[in-house]
Amino acid sequence: MRSLSIEITLVLLCSFFCLSAQEDSTKITLNGQVTSWGIGQFDNPFGIQLGGRFVPTLLGDLKLKQTSKLDFEASMNMNGSANFTGLQYDSVMGQLKPYRVWARYSTGRWEVRVGLQKINFGTAKLFRPLMWFDGLDVRDPLQLTDGVYGALGRYYFKDNANIWLWTLMGNKKPKGFEFIGTDQWKPEVGGRFQMPAGPGELAVSTNYRKVNVRNSSLIAPRSPLLNESRIGLDGKWDLGIGLWFESSVTRLEANADSLPRFQDAWNLGADYTFGIGNGLGVTVEYFRYHAGDQFLLKGTTLNLVGSLFTYPVSILDNLSAMVFYVPGPDLVYNYLSWSRTYDNWSLYAIGYWNPSHFQLITAQSQAKNLFAGRGIKLMVNYNF
Repeated sequence: MRSLSIEITLVLLCSFFCLSAQEDSTKITLNGQVTSWGIGQFDNPFGIQLGGRFVPTLLGDLKLKQTSKLDFEASMNMNGSANFTGLQYDSVMGQLKPYRVWARYSTGRWEVRVGLQKINFGTAKLFRPLMWFDGLDVRDPLQLTDGVYGALGRYYFKDNANIWLWTLMGNKKPKGFEFIGTDQWKPEVGGRFQMPAGPGELAVSTNYRKVNVRNSSLIAPRSPLLNESRIGLDGKWDLGIGLWFESSVTRLEANADSLPRFQDAWNLGADYTFGIGNGLGVTVEYFRYHAGDQFLLKGTTLNLVGSLFTYPVSILDNLSAMVFYVPGPDLVYNYLSWSRTYDNWSLYAIGYWNPSHFQLITAQSQAKNLFAGRGIKLMVNYNF
């Protein structure tokens, strides 16, 4: 049903803009990206993954009046990979799914966007408590993530304050840090208000949804639908050194299904560019995640300290390094990345040295931890 509605939406959008293509105020463009990669994991036995992705994107822009326009994006994500243990074939995976399918009406002060879209916000860079609706991973140089189905409205005030309102529907898989997905046809609603605060900005966000316990095979549900509410607070300031914080608290209705009633996540961060050579950028963040039946107390707690170093070697070349430390078990994650960027081509080489059996907190959409153990990832990306 949903795939059929997407196809109909695509046809209608394409037809509308193609019929309008004769107008000088209408622009239709086709672009996208093609990516291939190879991963070698220096385990015993040696592991290999070879993969590729094609994301074609159709963009349309129709100017309606002097101060308003209608635009849309329609794209697909076609990807596949093959895994090998040593030289022996192991498994193959392929996907064909919509990536973005949305239309937007906007004026000078407000906009409304409807469809399959990316919704993300917050100030944190490495660990994101406000990763409510996306699965962006700082380790991914292309920053790809699945979208959500819904409607998003934004209004921009004269003093640079802005307000967001959204309603989502049709998203049953877990998003961000969610343990269990949402009831597919119950609306998920929320909003965000962002305002200036001295030399920076401050924002508060909130969201409400119906958790569908039947989506989990790990639990025998007694109450199939549970109420869940979230609130988030974040802010950032430029005081010569960049400073920010980001927090999120999730409260689930009391239940007898062994689900934690509270999830809370906290982030403190800072960055600064040192005048060394071409400029050495340093980012440091502290992250605390907790899940349990009491706010902040008992349950499961994870602390992370992360650092990111970036250095532009030349106009074309960039080096970066990430180091994550987990106190308690005293685990260290190390990433070193080189990239070269041309007009349309981008080349990447990423080396990593990590624990083999421990995974950082990431979005639920990540099915496999490809950065476990020691290894190297080579990637070529072409944008057209």
